[in-house]
Amino acid sequence: MASHYDVTLGQNIPHGTSILNAPCKVVFTYPDGSRSGEYSATVFAWRLQNVVGISSSYMNIEAAWQGANGGTLSIQTVGGTVSHPITGFTRT
Repeated sequence: MASHYDVTLGQNIPHGTSILNAPCKVVFTYPDGSRSGEYSATVFAWRLQNVVGISSSYMNIEAAWQGANGGTLSIQTVGGTVSHPITGFTRT
């Protein structure tokens, strides 16, 4: 069963961009510089341009993320990697 997360970013990802609605790998960098594992996921645009939803059957980082807002989300696709600062993170 997939886990779902809403991630508020410090900058917008334009709707229709190639990283949305496609399989990708996501990596979280925490404020202390440590990194999560690399998770297979799908990232999709949500209600606002700076909020994305992440769906993953493999990712379960809720406990590790406690208090870690302020890190970075890196999204890796066949077209390359983009990184965005995180200002909010919730499991939905």
